[in-house]
Amino acid sequence: MTPIESARWRERIAAHLRITQELDRALVRAHGISLSEFLALCALDRAGTRLRAKDLADAVGLSPSAVSRLLVRLERHGLLVRRRGTGDRRARCLTVTESGSRTARAATSTFDAYLGLVPAAQG
Repeated sequence: MTPIESARWRERIAAHLRITQELDRALVRAHGISLSEFLALCALDRAGTRLRAKDLADAVGLSPSAVSRLLVRLERHGLLVRRRGTGDRRARCLTVTESGSRTARAATSTFDAYLGLVPAAQG
């Protein structure tokens, strides 16, 4: 990789981090959920069936411990429920509540609107 290519990658990654942080703040301000929580709700809502925490971690690219903390927050706010799995009694299946689905839909509007502004802002 040339120094110019390396510099371009650093610029892209820095821009990605800025956009991610700004989007996170916008979602918290408008809907009370972080970007990670939004992505988790969308993944669960899209699945339409119960998912396990490990499946969710894989779907959103978070570590199992990060997903565990995230699930506590979402459950505390009534956005998802955890139930025992039918086959493996140790497993917990995750299901989005109606409130969680509404929050995901509303936050999707904020997400889409914000990202629609990014190309203009990036020049």
